[in-house]
Amino acid sequence: MLKPLEVFRQKTHTYRQAYATTRQKGRVLFQQKKQNAEQLYQRYEKYVPLAAFISGFAWDSLTLTRIDSRLDNFILLAYTLAAGILIAVIGLIERGRLRQSRLVTRLHWITGITHFFLGGLLSSYVVFYFKSAGVGKSFIFIGLLVGLMLANEFFAARLRNLKLLCAVYFFCCFAFLTFFLPVMTHKMNALMFICSGLLSFVVTGAIVAVIYFGGIQQARRELLDMAWPPVVIFLALVLFYFLNWIPPVPLALKSGGIYRTVKKVGTQYAVRYSQPRWWQVWRNDDRHFAYAPGDTVYCFTAIFSPTGFANQFIVYDWQRKNAAGDWISTEPNPHKTAIKEGGRDGGWRSYSFKKNITPGKWRIEVKTAEEQRLLGRIPLEVIQVETPPQKMKIDYR
Repeated sequence: MLKPLEVFRQKTHTYRQAYATTRQKGRVLFQQKKQNAEQLYQRYEKYVPLAAFISGFAWDSLTLTRIDSRLDNFILLAYTLAAGILIAVIGLIERGRLRQSRLVTRLHWITGITHFFLGGLLSSYVVFYFKSAGVGKSFIFIGLLVGLMLANEFFAARLRNLKLLCAVYFFCCFAFLTFFLPVMTHKMNALMFICSGLLSFVVTGAIVAVIYFGGIQQARRELLDMAWPPVVIFLALVLFYFLNWIPPVPLALKSGGIYRTVKKVGTQYAVRYSQPRWWQVWRNDDRHFAYAPGDTVYCFTAIFSPTGFANQFIVYDWQRKNAAGDWISTEPNPHKTAIKEGGRDGGWRSYSFKKNITPGKWRIEVKTAEEQRLLGRIPLEVIQVETPPQKMKIDYR
């Protein structure tokens, strides 16, 4: 009969053998799974950048809420910093200064993650700038963002080119700071815009300095060749800014309409307009205004302003189209109103009105008072009638 100690030893030996066998099978299974995953990746490698872009866009759509949200802005800041660090790593690997096998053999993964961050940044910019875009010229910049998104995904093989990487990163950094700095400082003007560009130069230059550390003198010509794309982008964006082609983020015209009366009722505004026909389900104002003598035309707007953006002045410029087809301002000093409180989801509500208006085509341009940054245009056609419409509808905004 075996002694208890010997029985214990036999059982321990059996368990060790079983554990060793199970561990070996696990290693073999892991290696098989790893090989299968690598083969699968190689088979669909060309689709990885697109998948990274889609995942970045989807993640942004789910996580980003408002342009003045501190959490959202710090998420984008983290994206910007992470993309910069990864670009530095890619540059160091490409130049042979970073030789760790784990990083070198995973360069494609690093590139894919860089795609994720850049795709997330660009997609968030499209969302934020699109909301703030008021007129056709603003959509030129939106189109540039969309085009850069697509180029970032479908020309992924060239993304490892350090010159293109730095140019794309500079643009992303500049676009981010143009609304991040105003949200943080509660100031929005041309100086803040230019400071955003200069700070983007500093950040991008720091990344290049890390990559070329210790060899800047020898790579002077290469560095000069890398410098001109960010300079061109900076000058182009400054030109776009003063041409009013860049949406005035973080401000945005949430809604606007033409009404017959606007009255404040408690915390809401009651807006009155002619009753739409049963099939006009889309109409919620009087942009085709049946004007009778004595009527007053109201332009009511809701402008989103970030929290802390108080005392930002907005002007309503009433313009009429003349016989030559030109838009002429009808008042030398357009009506000005101040955004007294920012942060409301529905926007700061205000209105302007005009009496004794003449028939014809009109438009009301809603602009910032300081730099005449265009937030949006509200079209209006005034049609002369003898008696005003009798059936009215009232909405609360």
